[in-house]
Amino acid sequence: MSKRILMIAGFVAAFVPAMLGNDPGTRTGLKLEPQPKEVQLREGGFRVGPGTKILVQLGHQSEDRIAAETLAEEVQYQAGLQLDILGTAAGKTEGGAIVLARLQDARVRRFLARNGLRADGAVGENGYLLFSDKDHLIVAANTGQGLFYGVQTLRQLLIPAGKELICPGVGIRDWPNLQRTNAPQLESPERMPQSAKNFFGVPQG
Repeated sequence: MSKRILMIAGFVAAFVPAMLGNDPGTRTGLKLEPQPKEVQLREGGFRVGPGTKILVQLGHQSEDRIAAETLAEEVQYQAGLQLDILGTAAGKTEGGAIVLARLQDARVRRFLARNGLRADGAVGENGYLLFSDKDHLIVAANTGQGLFYGVQTLRQLLIPAGKELICPGVGIRDWPNLQRTNAPQLESPERMPQSAKNFFGVPQG
């Protein structure tokens, strides 16, 4: 079984809440699919505009590129903005940029921990952390697969605001729950960014 198929199966079947009665979406008003395990609402929101860049950690550009391209295509679809994807040194949590980071980086972990997001064992290989305020937008994971899952959540959070997009202030922790077998539905192929179509093997129309 190819790595692509394994990643698809993980996203479709694993990321669902452990208990429907403990649905964070009910408490926060954010309806995300699949619903993350832990969601905190925060003040402010991150604005995605013409000058926003997507930063991918050096050493992981190849593995994390599909997550970055999927995000860039979502931004272009919603707002017509073309964001540059750039490599960056480990530890960068640069303000004004969307940072796709790895949790192996101690500085990234410390920054997220200061903002109430712990990179503990529950997150595991395929979980992710997502943090947004008016100055920062960070998705961090231990693996490229986890980062891809985090970007799927970020895509749903982006809200059109004139010629820009806004990600509301949030702190999210999520990880797979392999005990659950009922899977969320994927969006229609017409709505998917091209990188996501390639990732999921959707035939070209």
